[in-house]
Amino acid sequence: MPKLTGSTTGKEFVYIDPEVSDWIRGNDINDENVAVGATISQIYSADKSSNFMFMYSDDDPIKAADSYRGHAKGVSLFDSTTGFWLIHSVPNFPPLKAYSYPNTAEKYGQSFFCSSMEVQYLTQLAEHWKYIQATPYLINISEKFKTRFPTLKNVEAKQSLPRSATQFWISNLIKTVQGTNLMAYAKHKKFDGDIWNDLVSKQNKVTLAVESWLNGSGDDLHTTCTDSSQTHDVMEMRVTGLNFSSSKDHSKWGVSGSQTNPIVCFGDMNRQKSQLKRGGGALCIQNRNLWQIYHSSVVKVEPCEASFRCSFPITVLLVFMLISFAF
Repeated sequence: MPKLTGSTTGKEFVYIDPEVSDWIRGNDINDENVAVGATISQIYSADKSSNFMFMYSDDDPIKAADSYRGHAKGVSLFDSTTGFWLIHSVPNFPPLKAYSYPNTAEKYGQSFFCSSMEVQYLTQLAEHWKYIQATPYLINISEKFKTRFPTLKNVEAKQSLPRSATQFWISNLIKTVQGTNLMAYAKHKKFDGDIWNDLVSKQNKVTLAVESWLNGSGDDLHTTCTDSSQTHDVMEMRVTGLNFSSSKDHSKWGVSGSQTNPIVCFGDMNRQKSQLKRGGGALCIQNRNLWQIYHSSVVKVEPCEASFRCSFPITVLLVFMLISFAF
């Protein structure tokens, strides 16, 4: 959750997984024993000789932010059978040696989405990371992973698409360990478009409400309404009874406007013009309960202009949370 005067300190979080039907409140995101900390901490004790480990970020805790490669942050760990992929929005996180949460991230809300899957899906993940130009700051590929998943070597070497490439976005179906379908969308910087409106909205034929970072000097895209898509910027949210504006939130996610196609997506990109020229992705799940929680969190969106009508029912939204869909 963001730091809100008289309400939160910036360490509180809300969490949901398939075993519960609504947010569970937590008091300290810096605790290595809570969901985020316990998930990521596995990587610090993993055996390098037999596992795949990956931390990537355009703004990692080691060096200056990279504004050229993909705008994406995440953590992944696999052994010979299963692993997880965690997408997050937190700059300078996580550390290399031991889990801690940066003080600099407490001011604003953040988002996490974690999914567990069988190791075979590293084929799709490697292709996804290659497309978005994920920037490694920790990567360990044991020999058996190099042989079985050769694209991981491209990711490690920061090699993306060849000059001859003509396809600048991909989508991959991924199943969690208990069989839930996820759809991963990835765009290369040469796609030159907004992943939320030009991919997620159009491909799924849904109206979206998107929460993303719209502060600072970046030129915002604003709500986009065409005859083939509608993507609304979220302006105000309510989470566990607390209202706050999107300017208090650094998370990146979107929710569809209708329960007939109850999609929730978690991603990398902000709806700003500078992001059109950068790679990034989104991971989407169709889940009615999760959709209801996010959809009911949207208090206010920016409406369409001109003759286009706002079709997103205005109601409440998010933020600081880990969604652990390791069903």
